Amino acid sequence: MTRSDVVVRHFIRTLQQRSLLQLLLRGGEKDWRLHPPGLWHTHDDLERIRNGILQKQQPWYKVWQNFSLDPFSQSDVRPRAVLSRGAISNYSSFTSDTRAAYQNALMWSTTILDAWGTTLTDIVGTDTSLLIRLEGTMFANAAEIMRWEGNWTEAEAEWYGGSGFSNQLYWLFARQFIIIGQANYGMVSIKALLDFAAYLDDVTMYNYALNAFQKDICAGYLAAEAVRTVQSQGGDLYSIGNNLLFLASKYAAKYTLNYTVPFDRKFYRCEAVLINGPWSEPSPINRVILYYQYAVRRGLAAPWTTKSQNGL
Repeated sequence: MTRSDVVVRHFIRTLQQRSLLQLLLRGGEKDWRLHPPGLWHTHDDLERIRNGILQKQQPWYKVWQNFSLDPFSQSDVRPRAVLSRGAISNYSSFTSDTRAAYQNALMWSTTILDAWGTTLTDIVGTDTSLLIRLEGTMFANAAEIMRWEGNWTEAEAEWYGGSGFSNQLYWLFARQFIIIGQANYGMVSIKALLDFAAYLDDVTMYNYALNAFQKDICAGYLAAEAVRTVQSQGGDLYSIGNNLLFLASKYAAKYTLNYTVPFDRKFYRCEAVLINGPWSEPSPINRVILYYQYAVRRGLAAPWTTKSQNGL
């Protein structure tokens, strides 16, 4: 957890004074339902990718060729019955397979989902909830794509019994979740619950996560990914608070590029402890979402976000 993560939370806390019910596009409809596919990719998103590849348009086709050669686009599967994180850890195969499931879903493969869904029975050790929050969302995204775009019927699919993938989401993944105000636990929990709820068509779980987004004091880290799922469901949390998340991205970008920014040392740090730092340069990953949403899609002037995106 870096100081830039903490300052992003400072902006997100402003959301606590706003009603999400007034901000969601469909929030006022009594018969509102979740709309599949609706996690990181909508049907239109996938059609745009598909058409670009079929017509061999650039950059779609070249990126697809590179994507297909990536080690995580292969379908080797190593499911385990019990996952453990802590003094004894065996979750590396789970971490690898979640990414592989997501990438294979884009390439029409389903064996990884069925294999883990019918094998995994328990998750033990320390920080297990963090493990599931960080990695489990890719499984949910893979399953969402395959169910609605690839005509996949999961093995033993009943969430209320059996050992199918939906059962694992309810009883092994979702049960690990308590929205707590510690370091990156808060927002990563919200992000994962939004994805799980959309896949499971669980409006109660979805609303629970939205309420936590509004009120959890440590809701900031990974906010862009969470808001992307809400966007797929017809909501727009990017524009709330006069583009509040955009202001957060500007602040974080300026700080990580080693410029001076105002900082209140009394701001609650959510018990964050810097691990394995400090680092010589900012991480180059997970910055494109806000750059695209604000600079590209909305056409807003974003010099600091653009500089951070292009300079890493």
